Amino acid sequence: MPRTIARPSKSSPDFRPQEYRRSPAVDPDLEPLRRQVSTIIDAILSDTKPEEAHVREKLRWHVANNPGQPEKALLNHLLSVSVEQEAG
Repeated sequence: MPRTIARPSKSSPDFRPQEYRRSPAVDPDLEPLRRQVSTIIDAILSDTKPEEAHVREKLRWHVANNPGQPEKALLNHLLSVSVEQEAG
């Protein structure tokens, strides 16, 4: 039987949106890198070339699956693109 976990209500002082609960602790040394990576990600996602739509979609997927860690999302994205190029 699956276990259920009680979640705090939105009015509870312990309530935090899910992305914040899963985000790593803030490391001040990483903040400059995270800002730079976020700028790179924003630039890629703002591109409108139709032939790059699949790249933007994959990057969005990596960002969504690495909340609070843009550097990890971009690295995973670049690794997946590299593997595709080697296979193709």
